[in-house]
Amino acid sequence: MAITTTARSRRFLASALSVAALSAGFLSVGGAANGATAEAPGAPSSPAQSCSYDLGTGSVVCVDDGDDLNEAVLEQQHLLVVAPSGARGATVDALAAPVGAPGPAVLAGAKATFVQAQLFDDAGYGGSFFQITNSSACNGSTVWYFGPLGNVGWSGRVSSFKSFSNCTTKLWQGTNYTGASYGYSANATNLGSMNDKANSVTVR
Repeated sequence: MAITTTARSRRFLASALSVAALSAGFLSVGGAANGATAEAPGAPSSPAQSCSYDLGTGSVVCVDDGDDLNEAVLEQQHLLVVAPSGARGATVDALAAPVGAPGPAVLAGAKATFVQAQLFDDAGYGGSFFQITNSSACNGSTVWYFGPLGNVGWSGRVSSFKSFSNCTTKLWQGTNYTGASYGYSANATNLGSMNDKANSVTVR
């Protein structure tokens, strides 16, 4: 018997398969660097997708260009992404949700998570993006690690980035936080010699 799937269900399945592979990818470490890598490749995104990774739950959600990434995070992971001013994506407003947006039942069980960094395909914050979220702001000393970026389809793609929630971001050429780097910086409209070379990232 043939089984048909919708585009949304295929994205949900890909996201679900990625969770186990990515759950070890981010570690929080106070003080000196002690990075770890995600061991399995997971289900990487395509260049036409944007993705969101949550530090607290280890969950990843990807959507096609034109789809609402933060709405998909809410629907699939019950996480309400709070997008600060200047961030790509919008916070879902429970009081003024547009037609077709998740209803009060979905919002009632949602936990807030805050955008800490967004990495962009193009210089000047353009193109698809990969965002990192967490349940709290950065404190300047706890460092969060993720590598390789290839596990989510973002190896050698980053051309600019923005940081939020009191965070700063650093990109590394090596998959394990080694080699050439850019940062720590709050924002970067272009990466100079590090353009399209990042393979791991730290946020603090």
